[in-house]
Amino acid sequence: MNILLIGSSKFIGSHLLDRLVKKNDIDKISCTYLSNNQSSFYEKEKITFNKCDVRKFSDIQRNLRVSHADLVIYMASSRYFPKPININDHIEININGIKNLIEACKQNIRNPQVIFINSGSSKLDSKKNNIGYSFSKKNSSEIFHNAINNNEISGTEINLFTPYGPRDYKYRLIQSFTIGLINGEIPKINNPNSQRDFIYIDDVIDIIEKIIHSNQKISSIDVGSAKPTSVLEIVKEISRIMEIKKEIKLDHIESKEEISYMKADLSIANEKFNWYPKIDLNDGIFSTVEWIKKNYTNYYE
Repeated sequence: MNILLIGSSKFIGSHLLDRLVKKNDIDKISCTYLSNNQSSFYEKEKITFNKCDVRKFSDIQRNLRVSHADLVIYMASSRYFPKPININDHIEININGIKNLIEACKQNIRNPQVIFINSGSSKLDSKKNNIGYSFSKKNSSEIFHNAINNNEISGTEINLFTPYGPRDYKYRLIQSFTIGLINGEIPKINNPNSQRDFIYIDDVIDIIEKIIHSNQKISSIDVGSAKPTSVLEIVKEISRIMEIKKEIKLDHIESKEEISYMKADLSIANEKFNWYPKIDLNDGIFSTVEWIKKNYTNYYE
């Protein structure tokens, strides 16, 4: 099997590569990146790295052609927080990117399967304007499923909720709060009552791997813990692990953020794969914090 992994430059992609490179039934993995090339961490025989801007149809078409992919894992996404510099990123990356992928697959002679790693926010009823993150995720989901229903492509959408773990981006909640504590700061927490569905990276990779090797026809599947947890509870647990006694700084003025509550529906994951998250939240936070402490200088500074 040849795999084209689009958007593989950091957190989830690096963990997925670690797992896939060990599989004997995978012959070649072609990875694309926009700005971060991780090629120095991997052997060259099985993995190749090429630049790709999903906003450009020609880039996706070229990578699809040279990879001879039987399977495309599409992970490219705009950023939710901090906000992207370009206000049009949500549309250009999330919406136009998936359109470019679909068109490239339609024109490709191998007609590869597609695993679309989308966000759990795609299932929310976003009432924001049509350039927001949730809107773009929901719209890209609709585009993907319309293409499947019209027999233009075949594949599965993974609605990924709030992954966390080692190698996550430094601006994400657990990383940013832990790094602040390492530097002797007590970071200010916005929207402390906002609830997310946190899922440890190893559990995420487990279910992705099952889907890759499955012959079952699954159009959409949620991946999360189905146990929403508040931001405040998370940072309290980090403070306990770090043995910090100082009071957490809270922003008591709740901002009108786009996402305030998320919960995955694991019924399909349970039914099709007998899959349940294995990593307890507190255990996962502990492992993540310990990894950050050991790797902070080399990875985040």
